[in-house]
Amino acid sequence: MPEDDARIALDMMNYGMYVVGSRGPMGLNVMAAHWLMQVSFKPRMVALSLENDARTLANVRDTRVFSVNVWGEDSRAVIASFLQPQIPTKIQGRSAPTTAPVDKLAGVPHKTMSTGCPVLRAALAWFECEVEGGLPTGDHTLVVARITDGGQINHGKPLRDDDLGWTYSG
Repeated sequence: MPEDDARIALDMMNYGMYVVGSRGPMGLNVMAAHWLMQVSFKPRMVALSLENDARTLANVRDTRVFSVNVWGEDSRAVIASFLQPQIPTKIQGRSAPTTAPVDKLAGVPHKTMSTGCPVLRAALAWFECEVEGGLPTGDHTLVVARITDGGQINHGKPLRDDDLGWTYSG
């Protein structure tokens, strides 16, 4: 199948919009993530796909923990701040006003839980994970993790990429 034909089909897939939190040598970090799904009931486990050059993946490899924040559909404007990389020069061809790391949590109310990863107070719900394993998958790495804690913070409908008019087929 030609790649463009597959892309049309992949663009029709729908994903949730999550904010993944991590911690590492450069401090706390958050990123917007689409590719996350539950993969086991007992124990409760999820799989998360992260770009191979993502700061979050480096943090997760270092600490073996991360948090997931379920974002609400009424928080669309805020999600854009989590889309930018912590290191501005990561995006090829984009001129960055600074090469200094970006603190994406600046001004964002949050707290750290038992893993030390950030949970955003504006999230609908959250959970923390401990990594069980990983698998290289092309330009991403699939991280499989056990959920260790979680809860609901606010009420609302979860944000999905189609609420934003976005697709993520690459």
